[in-house]
Amino acid sequence: MSTRTFLNFDRLVSQKGSGSQAIAGVVILIVGLAVANVIGSAALAYVVAIIGVAVIISAFLMIIKQYERAVILRLGRFQRQVGPGVQIRIPFADNILVIDVREKVREFTAERMLTKDNVPVTIDAILRYRIIEDRARDAILNVENFNDMIQQVSQTTLRNNIGASYFQDILSKREEVNKHIKEVIAEESRSWGIEVRGVEIRQVAIPKELEDAMSMQAQAEREKNARVTYGESEVLVAKQFEEAAKVYTDNPVAYALRQSNMLYESIKVQGNTIVMVPSESLNSIGFGNLALTQAYLDNIKSVAAAKAATAVADDKSGSEGEKKS
Repeated sequence: MSTRTFLNFDRLVSQKGSGSQAIAGVVILIVGLAVANVIGSAALAYVVAIIGVAVIISAFLMIIKQYERAVILRLGRFQRQVGPGVQIRIPFADNILVIDVREKVREFTAERMLTKDNVPVTIDAILRYRIIEDRARDAILNVENFNDMIQQVSQTTLRNNIGASYFQDILSKREEVNKHIKEVIAEESRSWGIEVRGVEIRQVAIPKELEDAMSMQAQAEREKNARVTYGESEVLVAKQFEEAAKVYTDNPVAYALRQSNMLYESIKVQGNTIVMVPSESLNSIGFGNLALTQAYLDNIKSVAAAKAATAVADDKSGSEGEKKS
């Protein structure tokens, strides 16, 4: 069986002929029997007869694959549609058109389109579709090239949808855009026996200048949100301090202990750090007398010096131990 491309359908629609096989079978019979008669060989005549008859019979048969459907045109008119397996045909009278019903993928692009808010975009998308098995005849007989047709319809639908949508909606509502495009294409292709399985926008490209401007806008928006968050935290901290002030107002002892702890935390770090302490704070915790204040500070410094000496001694003992070892 010979196969050739029909209407250049990306080799998805092919024409299966049978006339050449019938002619080949007849030629084999005539030539073979003539040769056998000349040499007088009955065995050769039987072999040639079997081969010729087999070739002629095969001209009446065709094999359709599982993923194919065939449309038979008899003398140019639609006869029937057949499924996979071995099928019968009439040589010279029947024209067999075979179509692939597996799911297909096509890419389509809308280049430099303006959205509803005048943003130039380039969008790449893919379309998934298949031929409905029971309606393969419609895909062959109702449209010249269903692959090219559905691709053009998809591209036009995408362009129309972009022009009617805002740029932000294309980015944030991509699923809705895909669904709308799919519905429009499915409505158009229903009469062709084509089932649209899905439409997916793969990439949305914008000019570099606009991309930089959007990046700056997003950065400014994040900075604004950070400042707002910082201000809200300041308000919360102020409210907490207000609550703490109420507690310390009703409990002078707790306030004095808190001030003492703050003073200790300020000067516990080693070094020649001068800490300025308001006299009101010292008076509130009983250190209004200068001598008492000096004694308090000397005591804290002596504790810090003792801790430092202990740390130095530990370091020396560790070093001597390492040398001995």
